[in-house]
Amino acid sequence: MTTLAANWLGALTVGLGDLLDRSLRDASRLDPAAVAAVLTVRARPGQSVSDLAGTLGMTHSGCVRVVGRLVDSGLLLRGPGPDGRTRGLRLSDTGDRVADAMLEARRNVLEGMVEKLSPDQAEDLERVLKAMLPLLPDDRADARRICRLCEHAVCRGDDCVVSAAVGP
Repeated sequence: MTTLAANWLGALTVGLGDLLDRSLRDASRLDPAAVAAVLTVRARPGQSVSDLAGTLGMTHSGCVRVVGRLVDSGLLLRGPGPDGRTRGLRLSDTGDRVADAMLEARRNVLEGMVEKLSPDQAEDLERVLKAMLPLLPDDRADARRICRLCEHAVCRGDDCVVSAAVGP
């Protein structure tokens, strides 16, 4: 049973990933790296390109290129960073609207899937997710990578089982 469940979990991961990728691209007309950059900056405005690269699992130079494209397209703005030595990133008003559209598209896909379950199945799913998600991150950087596309207003602090797993 464990091998079968693991295989189904893999299929679910791929299938949901494909649905989310398509919905986020349709909502934004951005490639996956740009989608993740916009949503990550939305969650943590003012972060540096180095911090963003770490969260996205990209090289610094690759992230600089993504950020440059997003600045050129009017979605991101560069400004003072948190320590005065670095440049911080934040979304423009247009970037905020695009992020809103992406999060709505993401929410629609995921809620649409959960709504197809019975109430008991939805409760079971929540229980399983609450048990499995904390097993994923080893540290704060892992937690940020895992939650890079999340709707952070939905679960913050103790409500985020991923973040709670690695502590403050």
